[in-house]
Amino acid sequence: MTSPGECNCDGPGLLALDQAVARAVALCRPVTDTDDAPLATAAGRISAAPLVAPEPMPRFDHAAMDGYALRGEDLGGSGPWPLPVTGLAAAGGAAPAANSGPHALRILTGAPVPAGLDRVVMQEDCTAGDGMVTIRRDPGPGANIRRAGEDARAGQILFPAGRRIDAVAVALAAIAGRPVLPVVRRTRVGVMTFGDELVAPGAPPGPAAIHDSNRPMLLAALARPDVAAADLGALPDDQAIITAAITDAAGRFDLIVSTGGASVGDRDHLKPAFLAAGGTIEGWRVAMKPGKPVMFGRIGGAVFLGLPGNPVAALLGLRLFGTAMIRRLQGRPAEPPPVMAAAGFTHGRRAGRTEFLPARLSCQPGRQPAVVTTGGSGAARLVPLVAATGFAVIPAAQDTVAPGDPVGWLPFADTDLSGDPS
Repeated sequence: MTSPGECNCDGPGLLALDQAVARAVALCRPVTDTDDAPLATAAGRISAAPLVAPEPMPRFDHAAMDGYALRGEDLGGSGPWPLPVTGLAAAGGAAPAANSGPHALRILTGAPVPAGLDRVVMQEDCTAGDGMVTIRRDPGPGANIRRAGEDARAGQILFPAGRRIDAVAVALAAIAGRPVLPVVRRTRVGVMTFGDELVAPGAPPGPAAIHDSNRPMLLAALARPDVAAADLGALPDDQAIITAAITDAAGRFDLIVSTGGASVGDRDHLKPAFLAAGGTIEGWRVAMKPGKPVMFGRIGGAVFLGLPGNPVAALLGLRLFGTAMIRRLQGRPAEPPPVMAAAGFTHGRRAGRTEFLPARLSCQPGRQPAVVTTGGSGAARLVPLVAATGFAVIPAAQDTVAPGDPVGWLPFADTDLSGDPS
């Protein structure tokens, strides 16, 4: 008998992956502090408030191309139609008043269209000279005019709070006259690794030492404008030292991420150290491969994510759990689930855990995109990740994969491709 949210897959008491992620996210309390970001530095930050159009966009009717503005009533009978040219309207200048008699106004792209003129004839359909223009084709009412408010009405929400600000959001803010945007304070994330065997890159390794790849990898993955990641160092397998480090970090960060020490070995001290620091464990051991010994909980005002020590498992755990937790801390909606695609590989396995294989999308002319693995599985094998752009996702209940079978596709990068404009 298992408790709710657990499964007997591949060993008793494992948390089902989707329920484990949901539990971890539920621990996170959205950050309410905000900053003001100038548009020049706002890209990548998270909006703290909706952007509302202060006036119609565009503000006035204007020409969509160079040509001649006129009234349809001045084009009587069948063409061509000669008309006197009574002036010039250019972008940035006031619109000349429309004459009462038949006439055409030379108009350039972006110039205001005077009231009463109801169409713009592109210059390619006109012949001009000696103060006259001959209209060879009538484009019809409203042609080549961008109407006031056709992009957005005054008071319309242009994008919501919780959106990652990109080039489009910056453009909308600029055209709405907003030089500064309110953004969520950067999510503070502390990263530490555990292991007597770890030495810094560049340091001479002893006979049983390895260079610490996890901490630089995770810090690189967190190097984004909306996150302030801090290096908390590599700690020895000493429970007291780990307890002290976690206690100190709990008062300084929104999220603490560690790697190593989360399993059940004699030198795996994370669980007792975390409890000794005053933390509460809300989940441990998840039905996923690689990365089963994921641990998460709360300590003080921070949430904690303990990842396995193998690098592929650590990177995957950050992608699955860390991404979801950071989104919640930032007040953003949940990421959409992995999209389904056809497998371009064969893989035999034992059902029970959701499995992730380094992979890339292969797009061949005339064929549907396929997910292709890049060198096999293995929680400690970094080289297959070099050619990968994400993970193939094999559902827990599936035992083998053949070419053409549906599998999930999880890109390395966080995505906002969903029905929600996040």
